[in-house]
Amino acid sequence: MIVGVLLILWIASEIAIPLIADSYIKNEIKKKYPQAQDVSVSVSAFPALRLAFRDYSSLTVKVRGITLEDINFYSIVLKSKKWPDGTFDATVLPGEMMRFFSATHSYVLQPALSLNQNAIQVSGRMNIGYATVNITATGNLEPRSGKQIYFVPDNITITGVSNTAKATGVVREIMAGNPVFVIRADLPFDVTAVKASNGKLQVIGTVDLSKALKIKL
Repeated sequence: MIVGVLLILWIASEIAIPLIADSYIKNEIKKKYPQAQDVSVSVSAFPALRLAFRDYSSLTVKVRGITLEDINFYSIVLKSKKWPDGTFDATVLPGEMMRFFSATHSYVLQPALSLNQNAIQVSGRMNIGYATVNITATGNLEPRSGKQIYFVPDNITITGVSNTAKATGVVREIMAGNPVFVIRADLPFDVTAVKASNGKLQVIGTVDLSKALKIKL
């Protein structure tokens, strides 16, 4: 009988403790970010008692409309197997895209970032050594080393110079050898992929959850 009771208590704890942990984390997020929508939390561990020591097998947080580090995320999914290390898969609307990036040392002067269907467009002015030209380039952003963002163009349009073929070659060389943006130094995100999807920008990478969410487990 004692063994049976203990078994029942153990099974109950395996069910109850993760649910309590889910609710606690969800409430902490809602408390910290009252504007957040559709907050979903799932945490698991075996045995479940590990959760009492902030030790878990997996943690998944899904949320819409949350503002982290001054970036208004349309949606973000955070996953972790060991706090505070995690991954993120975030979607931002066009008006928020530049909040991820710093253009302080960009080769594009006053750069603008926009979406053209499922392609990314960078526009602005560039000093190509013998002239300053207007450029509009459509292509993809390619993260390197977690913090540097290169632009890989499919098409480049140049105005402000007579020999556009020569200028285009110079622009391609500059783009190939230099990042167009870097991830803002104050962000706890390292980026591994950036792509346009359904009129939004999808950004994927790794994250320090404690710095991103600013909550304690």
